[in-house]
Amino acid sequence: MDPLERLTNVVALLLETRVPLTFEQIADELDGQYPPGGAARRSAFERDKALLRAEGVPIRQVVMTGEAAGQTGYWIERHDFELADLDLTAEERRALQIALATVHLGESWGQEAWWKLERAEDEPTADRVPVAATLPVHAQLPTIYEAVRDRCELGFTYRDRHRCLHPYGLLARDGHWYVVGFDVEADGVRTYRLDRFDTSEVQRGEPGAFVRPVGFRAGDAFPADARQIGEADDGIERAIVLIDAGRAGVLLAQRSGGAVVERRPDGSVVMEVPCANRAAFRSWLFDFGADAEVLTPPELRDDVIEWLRMVVEGSST
Repeated sequence: MDPLERLTNVVALLLETRVPLTFEQIADELDGQYPPGGAARRSAFERDKALLRAEGVPIRQVVMTGEAAGQTGYWIERHDFELADLDLTAEERRALQIALATVHLGESWGQEAWWKLERAEDEPTADRVPVAATLPVHAQLPTIYEAVRDRCELGFTYRDRHRCLHPYGLLARDGHWYVVGFDVEADGVRTYRLDRFDTSEVQRGEPGAFVRPVGFRAGDAFPADARQIGEADDGIERAIVLIDAGRAGVLLAQRSGGAVVERRPDGSVVMEVPCANRAAFRSWLFDFGADAEVLTPPELRDDVIEWLRMVVEGSST
C-alpha cells in the first residue's frame, strides 16, 4: 500500500465517521493497509497520525467509555478541516474564476477549488458568459514557477542550445506561457516560450542563486515585438531589410517595422528590424512578398534564401 494513499484513506475515514474510532477499528476498516502484528501495526498508525498532525490535519481524540473503555478514539471535525466560506463578493469570486481559467486547472490541479467558486447565481445569462480564458499546462510550468519564486537558476535546452537563466517572472501572452529572465551567456534579459523548449527536462538550481531587480515586472520586460522573443542561434538579432516604395508608406504609418536607416529617392526605405525569433521574422518578412529584401547580414540573407528554396521544393512534392 502506497503511504500517501493510506494517509488519504485515514483522513477520509476520520472525516466520515459519526463516532470516535479506536486504532483497532481504524485498522479493521482499512483492511490490509496496515502491516499485520500488533507492534508493527501500532507503530505504522502512530507514524501516520504524527505526520498528518504535522501537516495541519486536526485529528481529535478522546478517552472512550463503555465497551471500549480506556481506549483512545479518533475523528476529524469537518469544520476544523475544511476551508471556511471566504465570503467573497461577486466581483472577487469572478476574479478568482478568471485566474483559475487562465492557468487551465484540470482535475489534477485542483478542480475542486473551481467547483467551490461556482454558485447557482453564476449560471450564464444574456449579459454574462462562462469564463473561457484557458492556457495549456506544460510539464515544466510547476518547476519554473518554483524557480521564479525561490530565485533558482534554470538550465534548459532551447533551439538546440543549453541556456542558463535567472528567471525573473512568468507570464501568459496570446495563449502561451513565457519565462522572462537574465540569460547568463547572452548577458541580458531574454524571453523564452515554454512550448518551444526542446525537452521537457528543466534543471533547477539552489534557492537564492540571484537577486531579482527591484520593481521588476515581467509584463514590462516582455518584448512588444514577437521578433525579439528568445535569442537567435547564430547571434544575429538585427537585420537590414529593404522595403519597396509601394509598401513603405503603410509600414511607416503603422510604426511596426523597425528603425529607419535610409530613405531612398524612389520612396523605398531601408530598415533595421529585430530577427532574434527567426520564425516571427520570416512571418513578418514574407507578408511583404516580393516587396521586401534582406540586405544584411549575409548569413541571414542566405538563411532566408535557403528557407525559401525548401518551401518551394516542399510544395512541389
